[in-house]
Amino acid sequence: MKGFKEWLRKRMVTLKRKPNYIPLLMLVVSCLVFNLKLTSYSDTVAQVNEPGMGFCLFVTALCSYLSIIGFLTAFPNRKKPKIVSIILSSAMVVIQIGCQLIFHYFIRYGTELKENPIKITAAKAYILVAKTTCITHIIFLSITFLLIATMPLYGKLLKKINTTVHIEETNIGNLDIAQDDY
Repeated sequence: MKGFKEWLRKRMVTLKRKPNYIPLLMLVVSCLVFNLKLTSYSDTVAQVNEPGMGFCLFVTALCSYLSIIGFLTAFPNRKKPKIVSIILSSAMVVIQIGCQLIFHYFIRYGTELKENPIKITAAKAYILVAKTTCITHIIFLSITFLLIATMPLYGKLLKKINTTVHIEETNIGNLDIAQDDY
């Protein structure tokens, strides 16, 4: 138990020094949520085939990777954060949310609103997977954007957490210091 407490304390010290790890972790999780279901997205584009679906998918994938790279370069060691990189990463997150909303609308239009809508059967279950993944990805991206926007706030709150190690006092007065002649 003592080893776990020490491990947890070390992680808290790391977060106090670099609170940017929290939104970075959410950026990576959001990227994984999207990219692990990319096959369902591409199959949905092939089936629904509305103009602009492929472009939305491409922009989302591109911004997904570039936002992580931009956010990683925004916080160099022992230097001030690069505000431009943080703003660009945030803008790419907002672009991803917009593209996912448009993609979700295209799926809804092709399966429900169109005159001859596509029937979703068991063989076309990837359309439902893409539709639910759109919503999940939008939620994760919204949380990521909020974490990026509120980073100064919870960074200050993290600094208030006490992570000092209390060392027992030793009584130095009773030590016998003998000089050895060599």
